[in-house]
Amino acid sequence: MPSMEEIADAMFKMVEADAGKVRYKPRDLEKKMKKDLGADKKECKAALKHLMDSGRLIYGYYGGVSVELPHTEGSAK
Repeated sequence: MPSMEEIADAMFKMVEADAGKVRYKPRDLEKKMKKDLGADKKECKAALKHLMDSGRLIYGYYGGVSVELPHTEGSAK
């Protein structure tokens, strides 16, 4: 069984790799982690909550709920 940190890292890498191309829904991430890592629903939810609480990922609400990288303003660069 993978740890919550391993699941969270895999989710983050998946979202980061496709940033700007694909909008992942939380359920899409859960299905992928079940397939690749053998994680269950409870572990996936805990990993996603950890990513949201730490600020590594955010929820986007454009056209439905999706998981995204946090946006930075132009002046913040």
